[in-house]
Amino acid sequence: MTLRSVINFLLFQGVWFLALFLEQRAIILILLIIIVMLCLSQQKQQDMLLLCYGLMISLSFEYLMVEVGFLSFSISPFPLWFVLLWCALLLTINTSMQFLHRTPWYLALLLCAVFAPASYIAGARFGALEVHPVVWQFWLIYGLAWSFMFNFIRIINTYSKKYLLVSEHK
Repeated sequence: MTLRSVINFLLFQGVWFLALFLEQRAIILILLIIIVMLCLSQQKQQDMLLLCYGLMISLSFEYLMVEVGFLSFSISPFPLWFVLLWCALLLTINTSMQFLHRTPWYLALLLCAVFAPASYIAGARFGALEVHPVVWQFWLIYGLAWSFMFNFIRIINTYSKKYLLVSEHK
């Protein structure tokens, strides 16, 4: 793992903890960290594009999950800190989580299905959000759904990266 990947990972972890502990009070600091993540990016054009379609897909998914009743927040449908947390997560795809691009698809799905619900459940224990089915149901159903959604974003990212490389060489 390169130093850039380690820094990217640590910055994301900082956003995660700030979002869960301080929620709306951390907006400015989280925005600054996201700007740093973008400044350190070696693929700014790719990451900006990823933010555009990744946010559209992820927030649509999260909105659906709120509407279905899997999640709830104090601010409906979800607070700004949650949107910014997604921005930071998306900015890890091409840097600290680039190993997922080399991971077999079924393992990438499994990793996401295991670790994503854990993050949401931790957030619920801190009081930042609520998960509504019992924990094992949330872990199973939400984890699988989230895993497919996130890996769909990764697949689009892979194809858009190829497109950007082709258009840069014309």
